[in-house]
Amino acid sequence: MGFARRERFPWQLRSRRLSLGERTLVMGIVNATPDSFSDGGHYDPVAHGLRLLEEGADILDLGGESTRPGGAGEVSGEEEQSRVLPVIKALAKAGAVVSVDTYRASTARLAIEAGAEIVNDVSGLLWDPEMASTCRALGCGVVVMHTRGKPSEWATLPPMTAIVPTVVRELQQRIAESGIARDRLIVDPGFGFGKRGEENFTLMAGLEGLKEIGLPIMAGASRKGFLGGEVRDREFATVAMHTAAILSGAHVIRVHNVKAAVQGALIADAILLGL
Repeated sequence: MGFARRERFPWQLRSRRLSLGERTLVMGIVNATPDSFSDGGHYDPVAHGLRLLEEGADILDLGGESTRPGGAGEVSGEEEQSRVLPVIKALAKAGAVVSVDTYRASTARLAIEAGAEIVNDVSGLLWDPEMASTCRALGCGVVVMHTRGKPSEWATLPPMTAIVPTVVRELQQRIAESGIARDRLIVDPGFGFGKRGEENFTLMAGLEGLKEIGLPIMAGASRKGFLGGEVRDREFATVAMHTAAILSGAHVIRVHNVKAAVQGALIADAILLGL
């Protein structure tokens, strides 16, 4: 099957609107955590965010709690907020479009009040029963990601069957139950979140199936363990996965290395423009 043109969507955020589909947007990851699997504690998050903007990031995604398997475990909402809120304020003041990576409604509310435009919920609105109603009230952009269980459970989850249809069906259910306006939503298939090794490649091969949901798609495979090797050696694999995602319909890619992602996206976008 050949490539297909991406559908275009307006993505309504808290105070602005982004046009999705004309070109790939790059979401740069900013970790305000000491135990991130990739780079936790190794940089000042504000300075790093500003550097990612200079390298071409369209959105900055700020997280204050690591969800990696084997991480330090859950932090309190207060600790998460103390990590992210000052950074959000500084980056928003600098003109960045800021996304907060959280599954807590209390953090989402304070982050939006501090200047964030988007809530990126890795739990798909499942881990906090107040998240959907909070996002509706906030009127922000929302990333609904598919996940299975929690990080502590991933190693013992049974294998997935009918991977793409399952992801599509469960995302559709979560979206319908949320009551959030569709023009504020984007879906993420959740690479690595409750999917084992080869299941992620099956999901990528069928990513075009997510178009059935009728919403824009975000893909985030950056430096994840299923790519193999050590974390520092996964950059080329990351670009390869995200190029495949763009050619299969992804509108946004979530990455650590913005400079490499921008270069890869330019080539993938050029291919799509040539259709």
